[in-house]
Amino acid sequence: MYTTIAEVEIEDLARFLSIFATDGRSKREAHGSLGAEVLFASDGSDRVIVLIDWRDEAACEAFRSDASVPATMAKGGAKGRPRFTPVIRAGRFAA
Repeated sequence: MYTTIAEVEIEDLARFLSIFATDGRSKREAHGSLGAEVLFASDGSDRVIVLIDWRDEAACEAFRSDASVPATMAKGGAKGRPRFTPVIRAGRFAA
């Protein structure tokens, strides 16, 4: 599994989530996404942070290079292209 954090400024959270859950999901699944979790920054920046699990790095790169993805993201109110950072889950701990 290959995991990324994607960060992007958005216009409206409800609009973003409605497209992320439908059209965006179709695009991600088509390229091998295994699931995603959206976090909304509470610092007043209108920024979402999305943790996305991919089948592998090639799946993520295929999504990122798909010419139809930017239009889907714009439909959801993304103010630009997201910044992707690959991450490795190092641990999960109770309180």
